[in-house]
Amino acid sequence: MKAGLWPGQGIPARMVLEGLPAGHGLIQGAREILGYDLRRRVDIAGRRKGALLPTALAQPAILVAGLISWEESAPSTGCAFFAGHSVGEYAALVAGGALTVEDALRIVQVRADAMEAASRSAGTGMAAVLGLSLDRVAAIADEAGVAVANDNAPGQVVIAGGEAALTEAATLVRAARGRSILLETAGAFHTDVMASAEAPLKRALRDAHIQEPSTPVISNVTGRPYADVESIRDLLGRQLTSRVRFRESLEWMWGEGVREFEDFGPGQVAAGMAARTFKRLESSEVTVNA
Repeated sequence: MKAGLWPGQGIPARMVLEGLPAGHGLIQGAREILGYDLRRRVDIAGRRKGALLPTALAQPAILVAGLISWEESAPSTGCAFFAGHSVGEYAALVAGGALTVEDALRIVQVRADAMEAASRSAGTGMAAVLGLSLDRVAAIADEAGVAVANDNAPGQVVIAGGEAALTEAATLVRAARGRSILLETAGAFHTDVMASAEAPLKRALRDAHIQEPSTPVISNVTGRPYADVESIRDLLGRQLTSRVRFRESLEWMWGEGVREFEDFGPGQVAAGMAARTFKRLESSEVTVNA
């Protein structure tokens, strides 16, 4: 059994550009909704080596690149479940039949603009913590005054909060023999810092046509499939300030029999998290979904 996966932000601009072939119909359609040439903006933003895209551009660009990959692969995928990390969840919902491409792009445009605005007024950031358990990272986060934002895979957790608090957390991580890496993000995504972005996102979700997925889509907030249309609206709105439970999502799918996955990108970030999680499950005697 196979799962289809999509990544969130943090993909280098050049890698996103590779997923946006010139002249593709989805890029032309995106221009009508966004009001600008998506590929050209990504190209300009990515001319600095290793550059990441600003939030307002990254989210629609990653969505479109992921959907182009999906469109090209869809006839032969045979996926039993779909899951996306943060903004990747919108691509998963399109693939699952819950959202049209157009509605997904309109919602993501609002989401991206609102998150960028919330970030500008916050003075916050994010850091990846490697080599420590979720429980240990959560304890460190509480002590330092930050939050666990993403539970990505075993030994790979992201924390977010104020810059001074992140510095204190890094000291605690080193003392626990873990490693922390400051991420090039504009703010503390998936924490209360994003609360001001919820209202415009919820309005966009309310105005969109959403239907029940024909293929189950896993929610970041619960780590379980969406139950109905109203849960999609509710949980996508709550996702901005809630922990991304990607490891839990992968573990739940494993418990349902998923042993293969396809990362529709851009990049192979989601595949890396899935491989790490599945490897741990293969070597573990723990039973999931019991």
